[in-house]
Amino acid sequence: MRLSKEQRKAQILDVATRIFVEKGYYDTKTKDIAQACGVTEPVIYKHFTGKDDLFYQVLERIAGATLEEVNFNPAEDTEQILISFVMNRVKILEDNFPLFKKLLIVVLRDDEFRQYYFTKFIPKLAYPVIGYLDQLKEQGVIKKDVPSSVIALALAGIFVQVSLAKGFEKDQSFYDFPTNDLVTQMLDIYLHGLLKGESGG
Repeated sequence: MRLSKEQRKAQILDVATRIFVEKGYYDTKTKDIAQACGVTEPVIYKHFTGKDDLFYQVLERIAGATLEEVNFNPAEDTEQILISFVMNRVKILEDNFPLFKKLLIVVLRDDEFRQYYFTKFIPKLAYPVIGYLDQLKEQGVIKKDVPSSVIALALAGIFVQVSLAKGFEKDQSFYDFPTNDLVTQMLDIYLHGLLKGESGG
């Protein structure tokens, strides 16, 4: 059966995701992806400008897949919304951890990709979070003197570190630590700090 344009693009993204995980970004060729899809290489270029574009779209599809499930409603409990957001991102990273590891290698090695990652990929994902944080500032819920982008970066640090702590070998210290507990405790430190109040409470 002949695939529609949308179906073919989805197929290519599915296959490319698998091959990027198996071979890594640098050892993957567009001809490998085309062969695995059962098409010629020019078909790949009908949908993507090249391997870079294909890798970017693989990442964006995965990273943005479930973000709409988070209810960024400033009228709801702030702490619960942030827990929901971080858990959503942790699940995405855990479900795609082999690809996440390949991504880290590319970010560290490739200047051009690193520029895309920090100037396009991250801001696109951070946009709804930053909008939510701006609303909280307007309501006086959080401090106004800390840029929302910095707050969002700190939140990203939580879900990345939780994913790294849970994603490696089974004998490391956090492997058996419940993910939800780890997220909740790290967010508690993030929101309320470690220092006791003047009363010692």
